[in-house]
This record gives sequence, C-alpha cells and structure tokens, in this order.
Amino acid sequence: MKLRALIFFCILILSGSHHAQILPTDPEFEAIPIGIKEQLENTLETQLNMPKILLNNNYTEKVIVFLNIDSSGHAYNIKFDKGLNNLMRLELVKILKLMQFKRTLHVNEEAPYFIAFPLAAHHYLKYKKQKQKDIVKSKLERDSSMVVYNKADVSPVYYKNGDEGLQDYFLTELDYPKIALEQSIEGTVILNFVVETNGYVGNIEVKKGINGGCTEEAIALIRNTRWQPAEKNGKLVRYSVTYPITFSLINRNKGNQAQNIGQ
Repeated sequence: MKLRALIFFCILILSGSHHAQILPTDPEFEAIPIGIKEQLENTLETQLNMPKILLNNNYTEKVIVFLNIDSSGHAYNIKFDKGLNNLMRLELVKILKLMQFKRTLHVNEEAPYFIAFPLAAHHYLKYKKQKQKDIVKSKLERDSSMVVYNKADVSPVYYKNGDEGLQDYFLTELDYPKIALEQSIEGTVILNFVVETNGYVGNIEVKKGINGGCTEEAIALIRNTRWQPAEKNGKLVRYSVTYPITFSLINRNKGNQAQNIGQ
C-alpha cells in the first residue's frame, strides 16, 4: 500500500514538472527588433511581396517563426512552425533577414527565439495600393546581398527635390507635439535608419531622443519618407543614414509646425 502511494506521489510530481516546462513561445523567447516597436509591421508593409496565388484566395494566417540571432543581431536558421506556401516562406525569410534583433537570452544563447505576427491578403492589398503610387522607379538592378553600406557611389536623396524637398516636407508635415509646446521643450532628435533598395525606410533606431512626444513625431515623419536609393557598382544598395530633426520653438510657424535642420 505504501509503495502504491509512493508511486502515485512520484507520478504527480512528474506530471507537475511536465506542465511547468517552459514553452518555446513563452515571452522570454520572443525576438525583439532593434529600434522602434513598429519595426516588423513597417518592414512587412514596405518590403513584402505576397504571392498572387494567396491574394486570390483571400489568404489569412497567423505566422510563428523560430530563429537564432547572431552577435550582430541578424536572424539565421529560420524555421516555421507549420507549412506555408513556398513563395511566402521565401518572402518571410527575406523580410526577417532585412531586420536586426536584440539578443536577450543570456543563459542559453543557442535556444531559438520566436516571432509571431498575422498576415492577411486584405491588409496587404491596402498598402500595396499605396506603394504603387509612390514607389521610386529605377532601371538599375537591386543588390540582393542585404549588406547595409555607409559609403556608395551615389548616396540616397529624398525623392522630391533632394534636401530642399525634404526640408519642405518637414515644414509642411511636422506637428509640434502639444506637451512639448506646453512645456517649452526643444532639442534635436537623431535617428539612424536604412534606406532600402525600393526607396522605403527601415530599421529605424533612436540615437538621441527628447521628451514631450518629439521623438515619436520625428519617427513618424521619417517612416513616411521616400528616397532615391543609394547606388554602388551599378546596383541599388541598402544604405545607413543618420539624420537629425530639430524642434525649435523660435522657428515654429503659425501652423503649429517647426523649422527642422537636417544633416
């Protein structure tokens, strides 16, 4: 009788330990993009090319991806938790390799991270329509190496009249945050970002921020810019840009906007 009770007790202990096991999708294993929290959403919106076969079938899917992160923050050994269309799989691998992630696992760096996100054809069609309006056209081939350069034969420029056009864009679109106005907050936000080969901006990272909503306003402005991509060796390449956006109460105009001084 005592033996039977002991066996039952051991079974309870083992059962309890089994249910307490850490799952591979527990929050501590989530892959966190470097930079702004909307990084993945922004990259999907501007870089994803969803296969036509999925668009025609009103595709909807919650995707869970497992990946490792190297010392430079790049994803490798990318695997999916279930079968996906092969073209979609290749597209998502491309998307994840465009990004950088934080290494947050200190005990076991070899354990896979995960990232989960929804994909839906109707969402994709919405931003695809916008992309068709303002995507930068070029006859040059796009570099497929995914290398990010900081020197090139031709540096990226704002697609409407270069630096002058970019200043006009800031003057027109910047909305000086209410809290910053009330608290007389001024200063310069410095952002680092990558101009992708299609002219959109990705991998936005705050190098220097200021309070009162100014940092968030600067990010929103940069996210919506379009650029003529950098050129190197006859190809369009990814290029790292550091850009300061100055919030000045003195130069603020009557439209609740501000003078912005870039590099």
